[in-house]
Amino acid sequence: MVKNVGVCFSNELVGNNPLSHIYIKRPVYQRLLKLIQESGFGSLVLTRKTYEGNSVFNGAWVFDKGKFKIVKKRIKIDLVYDRVGGITFPFEGDQMKVVNRRDFKILSWDKWQTYQEIGEFMPETFWVGELENAGKTVDKIKTNVVVVKPYNSLKGNDVYIGLKENLKNFKPKKSGRKYILQEFVDTSCGIPNLTEGMHDLRVAIVNNKVVWSHIRVPMEGKLLANSAQGGNLTEIDYEKAPKGVKKIVKDISNRFYKKYDNPIFSIDFGINEKGEPKIFEINDQIGFPKWEMKNRDVFLNALVENFKSKIT
Repeated sequence: MVKNVGVCFSNELVGNNPLSHIYIKRPVYQRLLKLIQESGFGSLVLTRKTYEGNSVFNGAWVFDKGKFKIVKKRIKIDLVYDRVGGITFPFEGDQMKVVNRRDFKILSWDKWQTYQEIGEFMPETFWVGELENAGKTVDKIKTNVVVVKPYNSLKGNDVYIGLKENLKNFKPKKSGRKYILQEFVDTSCGIPNLTEGMHDLRVAIVNNKVVWSHIRVPMEGKLLANSAQGGNLTEIDYEKAPKGVKKIVKDISNRFYKKYDNPIFSIDFGINEKGEPKIFEINDQIGFPKWEMKNRDVFLNALVENFKSKIT
């Protein structure tokens, strides 16, 4: 019997284009679905809105020969590649088999928990909780510039990077968040042979191997390099990455591979003025390469091999 692999989003179960919300990278997702099918699996796009529990979705889109067909019936899925994000899906205690286990998703989502696990490679970090507590903790940071960010936010939202004395003027867009406080990592010296100024170096890891890497640089006058904040992304040859980065990546990759059942994840680094790599965060949701990028198929084929390892 053919086993089903589904890529899950949050769309309504309508129409014949479940990837309509994806623009530039839509062909890359379609290629992944094709590679899944060519590997002998049923290839589907799912929505969490039809999930009933026990690995059953009441409706999905079947991908076959380059086209989607909506199927409004109950379908058992053997493995789900979750692109919903966060930790609300699948719900706690559910037995559905997912590519990244819930405990790893929580580790990635919770930046304070991340610090508890791999803090030796990160900037000095303190728990703040309510934002008003930041002023009581800020003097523990040695740098004049500090970083205050929600322990569980994405895309650089509600992040403060600035002088200690100006922290009192920080007004986040969303209230009720819990925060951490970090030492600022000055990346303005760049990375030799890769980039000259401020940066964020991302390394994507699948099957305990680096399969894709890129550098993001912030817009002029800004400090955040997130794509959602206007950062510019350039693919790089991982062989050119600093030795210190490679050493840390190997350590963490080996550790996570054994502890979390071969997860798919990325690590974001900054290289400080002393040439030391510091981890900003880990991510269980990796942004896909663009179609024209050199390591596109290296990345996609590694995903399929990861899927195979979990259901065969």
